[in-house]
Amino acid sequence: MTKAEERFSLHWGILSIFGTTPLESDSWGAFTDQAPYLSLGETPFVNPPLPMWGTVAWVKVMGETLPTSRFLSCILAMFSLIAMYIIAGNLGTSNHAMYASGFLAGSLIWNDIARHASPEIWGITFLLISIACILPLFKDSLHSLIARVLVSIGLTIACTCLILSSFSYSLLFMCFAVLYGILSKPSAQQARFIIPSIIIGFFIGHAWFLRMDLPYLSQMLDTLKQVHYVPSSMDIQTFIIDAALMPFFVVGLMSGMQSLFRIKDKQKGISFMMTCGWLLFAYAFMGFSFGILPPFILIALHGIGSFHGFVSSKRVQWILISSSFVIAAFGIAPRLVEGLSLLMNQQIVTVYGIIPLIAILMIFISAFILKSETLNHLVYTAMHKIILALVISSMIKVAFANLLGKTRISPDALVYMQQKSAIVDSLSDKDATT
Repeated sequence: MTKAEERFSLHWGILSIFGTTPLESDSWGAFTDQAPYLSLGETPFVNPPLPMWGTVAWVKVMGETLPTSRFLSCILAMFSLIAMYIIAGNLGTSNHAMYASGFLAGSLIWNDIARHASPEIWGITFLLISIACILPLFKDSLHSLIARVLVSIGLTIACTCLILSSFSYSLLFMCFAVLYGILSKPSAQQARFIIPSIIIGFFIGHAWFLRMDLPYLSQMLDTLKQVHYVPSSMDIQTFIIDAALMPFFVVGLMSGMQSLFRIKDKQKGISFMMTCGWLLFAYAFMGFSFGILPPFILIALHGIGSFHGFVSSKRVQWILISSSFVIAAFGIAPRLVEGLSLLMNQQIVTVYGIIPLIAILMIFISAFILKSETLNHLVYTAMHKIILALVISSMIKVAFANLLGKTRISPDALVYMQQKSAIVDSLSDKDATT
C-alpha cells in the first residue's frame, strides 16, 4: 500500500478495514480491482464504489469461491424482492403484492444479474429499497411517529447506498421522487420526513465523489451514453421467454389510460401515472434492460385486476389468457421460441416450430368454434388460477435455466471468449517454458 493510499484509507476509515489489495479476477468474474475507484488524482475514471467495497468485504469473510460470491448477490436480490412486495402493495393492490415479487424472481433477465456477482444488482436493490421507503411516507400510511422516523432513516441509508452503487439508478430515483411529489402534492408533515432524508442521503453519497475530485457529471453522462435502446436478437428472444405477462400488460396500460379520463379514485390514478412514469424513466436511463421489469410487472398486475371490467368479450378474454399460457410454455421450453423463429424467418420446419404454431392457431380457432357457455366456464376457471400458474411456470423456467447452465451470451461471443482464453493459456505456457 502506498503512503497516499494509506492516508486516504485512514481518512475515510472504510478502505482501511476492507483492505486495498486487489483480488485477481478469475473465470467467474469477481470484479474487485480497485484501480477504477482509487484514482488519488491521477486518473479521470470513476465507478460507484459500494459494489467493490461490499465484494471485497464479503470475500475477506466468506472466501473467494463461486458459491459464496453468488450468495452475496442472492442476499441483495432477496432484499429487492421484499422491497418489490412493499412497492406493489403501495402502487397496486395488496392481493397481488406477493405475486409481483414472484414474477420478478421468475424473470430470466433478472436471474442473469441476481445469480452473478455483478455490480448491477446493487443499483436495482437500493433503488427498490429507496422507493419502498418513500412510498409509505408519501401515502402517509405510517400512523406512529416512531415508524415514520425509522422509515425516514432507512430512506437516508438507502439513498446513500444508491448514490454509491449506480449513477443511472440514482438519477431514476430522483425523477421518481420529483414526479410523485408533483402528482401527490405532499403535506408539510410528509415533506419534513421525505426531503431531509433524501438530501442527507444524497449529500453523504456525493461526499465520496467530491473528495475524490473526479469528473462525476461527465462519468454520469458517459454511463447514459452506453445505454442501448434497440434490443438485440438475443434480447428479443429472452424477452419473449419472459413475456408471459405481456397480454395483461397491454390490458393494464389501456385500462389505466382510460381510467385517467374518468377517474373516481385519485390515488389509483396517481399510482398508475407513477408506474408509467417509472417505466418511461427506466427506459430513458437504462434502455432495454432489467431496469424496466418492476414497472412492467406492476402494470401487468393492474391489467389482471381490471381484466374483466375492461375486456368485455369472452372470445378476446380467452385469446389473451391462452396467449399468456403459450408464452409461459416458451419460458419452460425455450427451444419452442428458437423453432418458431426459424420457421417464421428462414422457413426451416422443425418439431419445435410446428408445436407452437399449432398452439397459436388452436387458440384463435377455439375462440370462434366453442360455444359461449363453454368459453365462459373456461375463462372463469382460468382467471382464478392464472396468476399462480404463471408464477409457478416462471419459477420452473428459472430453475431449468440455472440447472442447465443457460446463458444470455450469444454463441458467437461465447466462442470468441473461449478462443481468447485458449490463446492466453498458450502464451502463458510458452512464457513458462522459456
